[in-house]
Amino acid sequence: MKLYLVRHGETEHNRQRLVQGQSEQGLTKLGLKQATAAARTLDLNNIVALYSSPLKRAVETASVIQTHGSPSHCTVSNLSELDVGELDGLSSQEMRSQYPKFMAAWDRNSGEAQLPGGESLAQVQSRAWEWVIDVAGQHTDGQVVAVSHNFTISTLICQVLKLPISSFRQFRVDLGSISAIEVTKSQHRLLLLNSTFHLNALDS
Repeated sequence: MKLYLVRHGETEHNRQRLVQGQSEQGLTKLGLKQATAAARTLDLNNIVALYSSPLKRAVETASVIQTHGSPSHCTVSNLSELDVGELDGLSSQEMRSQYPKFMAAWDRNSGEAQLPGGESLAQVQSRAWEWVIDVAGQHTDGQVVAVSHNFTISTLICQVLKLPISSFRQFRVDLGSISAIEVTKSQHRLLLLNSTFHLNALDS
């Protein structure tokens, strides 16, 4: 299976650089443009299935892709973003001032650090990878699109490359970007990482 991993378009929280976990943020005008650009870039004629996180920003992005010719999309809770619990809506400065012990743990081992009232990245990776293996069994030779989120996609890439989860800091998964992995019985490969060429002409 070839799996395209599309990060949702911009939301107001993204624009303001606030922490955004599982809160229900819709797309901004730029976010809709990013979703449209991603849809036009994907080879939708060869897509056999479209999935998305159930969060509003991912559903809206998937709906745009669907209108450009993909199959109807199904929502999958395993593709949801990291549950950031009490940190949702905070700025980076507010996180460090209000939750210094957690931030120290995050800096030491971001894969295992449990967010206050939320999840760890290890839990996100586990649930997301479980879904990938399941869908790969359903679409062995097909091409599939999954609309998801920054940390969810990042942990999947770490899984494919057999990297520690903390290695997510060594690459980026931008808003509206397209990455791709190949998952077969014999191997897992990264095919594309954070492609954003389709976004270059967009107005902010």
